[in-house]
Amino acid sequence: MSTNHIKPVKSLRNFTAGIIDYAGLFPPASLELAQAFHNHIFYMQGEYKWMLGKFIIPAKKLFSLGELLENMTIDDKVPLSVLGSGGNSIAELRKNFEEDLELAGNFFSSFGNSVSFDAFEVRLPSEIFRNENNDELLDLMLLISVKIEAVMGKEIPVFFEVNLTENYEQEIIRTVETIASIKKSCGYKLRTGGIEPSAFPKPEVIAFAIMTCCEFNVPMKCTAGLHHPIRHFNNEVNSVMHGFMNVFAAGILAYTSGLDESEIIEVLTDEDPYEFIFNENGFIWNDTEITNSEIISAREKFMLSYGSCSFNEPVDDLKTMELF
Repeated sequence: MSTNHIKPVKSLRNFTAGIIDYAGLFPPASLELAQAFHNHIFYMQGEYKWMLGKFIIPAKKLFSLGELLENMTIDDKVPLSVLGSGGNSIAELRKNFEEDLELAGNFFSSFGNSVSFDAFEVRLPSEIFRNENNDELLDLMLLISVKIEAVMGKEIPVFFEVNLTENYEQEIIRTVETIASIKKSCGYKLRTGGIEPSAFPKPEVIAFAIMTCCEFNVPMKCTAGLHHPIRHFNNEVNSVMHGFMNVFAAGILAYTSGLDESEIIEVLTDEDPYEFIFNENGFIWNDTEITNSEIISAREKFMLSYGSCSFNEPVDDLKTMELF
């Protein structure tokens, strides 16, 4: 932790810049659209606005957001990450994607002065791995990224998520390898928690995802379960929750300092907040030091953000740690 009296110190501000994609529509918050969107506008104007990233909204709710925007005046564009409907099969995903894209095209043509389309997120069906080769996976990723670019007139980053199984190593490798091969501004989305203990991946899974994304130079974002900075046992979900400081420190250190898998796991499982040291020059964990420029580079190119249904909880925890 920081011992500097000027808070937040520069390295912590760099570490947390735009780190939270606000997902107030999703559990456990499960807010109504109007409340969640107004919260995001409020956070954009608040003291800790530098920590705020995109507003996450399902494609199917864009029409309702348009109804809200018709009666609002917004000073600054709200960046959106549109969540695709996905599908239980490749055919269902393709059908749903076409519908999502039509909704998005109509919405942004009407409200592009108030909001921006900054990312698209979609979960791939498990059957995509039924074949030993990546042909179907490649075709689907290209279809999604190319069609969004054609409709929107610009390249939109797409983040692909998969339901990981006991074969997570192969699933992660194949997904990340294919993302790297399509030469688009796309990334890997890792689910880091949820409302059930089974939703929290083991540290080994997160470490393997980080290491694989580093190897293929594919950016990644996380979603769910990272409400708090440091890894701890949470009574409400009866599970150990990963800390966003652990996960992002692990990713940043892996990207800048070449940590191996066992070292990444060490960072992920460290429950001592005093091991995470921020000062004006950079960040230190276990005698490994990285500079502010390295933090900025890693955050911009590799560890991008995480979705959270709460913005206040992470901020309040950093206050409790006396970092703010």
